[in-house]
Amino acid sequence: MTVQELNDTLEGDDIVVQIEQFKMGLMAQATDGSIDSTEYGRVRKLLLNITYLNDVIPQSIKVCRTPGEFRKWMQDKAASYAERRTIIVNEINPILEILEYESEEGGLEFKKNYDEKQIIGTGGFGQVYLYEHRLLNLPFAVKVFAPAFYEGNTNELDRFFQEARMLFKLNHPSIIKVYDAGMIGKRPFIRMEYFEGLNLNEILIKFGPLSPQQALNMMRGLTSGMSHAHDEAKILHRDLKPSNIMASRPNQFRIIDFGLGAFIENELYSRITKTDQHVISGYYNAPELLANPKLLDKRTDIYSLGAIWYTMLTGQPPAGSSFMDNLTEIPEITDDYISCINGCLRNMDARTESCSVLFEQMKTL
Repeated sequence: MTVQELNDTLEGDDIVVQIEQFKMGLMAQATDGSIDSTEYGRVRKLLLNITYLNDVIPQSIKVCRTPGEFRKWMQDKAASYAERRTIIVNEINPILEILEYESEEGGLEFKKNYDEKQIIGTGGFGQVYLYEHRLLNLPFAVKVFAPAFYEGNTNELDRFFQEARMLFKLNHPSIIKVYDAGMIGKRPFIRMEYFEGLNLNEILIKFGPLSPQQALNMMRGLTSGMSHAHDEAKILHRDLKPSNIMASRPNQFRIIDFGLGAFIENELYSRITKTDQHVISGYYNAPELLANPKLLDKRTDIYSLGAIWYTMLTGQPPAGSSFMDNLTEIPEITDDYISCINGCLRNMDARTESCSVLFEQMKTL
């Protein structure tokens, strides 16, 4: 059922307005107020029956059948009112973003040529949809960005499209190919190659750490791709991490999420808490980039490649004063191999200076 068809069946306000009101009711129920139990049950049932929202419906809505159960769930999850409100906003906003996208005039126009198959990814930047072109019968991935990441700032939106224009220079088998960019309503989108596979996080969870040879094979492809991006396209990534690395058999790899500089700086700032502790994704960003998110230096990407390489072998990101010692315990790994990884993770002035140099070093391993 489309949003328009859904709205036609509703009495009163449309679905987006109703979910906004539901969010406010949840925040009241989780703090010092309440939500009408009949309304809670009605909207909960409505959400659970919209199949394309399955991946973003929070567990609290799925399992809590009454407002009382929801209050208990939130009390167990967070002690303070402020924390509970933040959790609810973070859980309900992705639902609203999808519903708003589905009802936007631009979204409806897009669907004249494409059939939406499913949501294949969701996260802080927005959602990724799988579309099939009706005439070509070809699949495409379409990333639709959350408006919150530019917060209505037209300068950042202009910068996004300046960087998106550079993505068309990227032409390498290890980098996702971009075909189009534009706006759907208030939300920017990028249409790109659909690559069916798992991201590196999923691979490590499913299969465990890679062998040195498996990791080296993947790293050669990724480093070759980054060398092309740096030296030929003159573009940095600045947010390389396992979730941005896709893989499929036989030995097919893709780097995704290039060109998000307009959004990445805000995201990087959020990766350092008030006590200066890194969140997990921050372990893949070079320390100097976390200290200065506006820094433009290709050596920051080299650090991220080294951190990803280390994670492939150990199953965890590099952390602590003696993390390199973990590599010496891996069978069949050589001193030269460890030295190559270490060269990526040194302080910036002593770090391997380019991806082309790193790729040449890999040939000897």
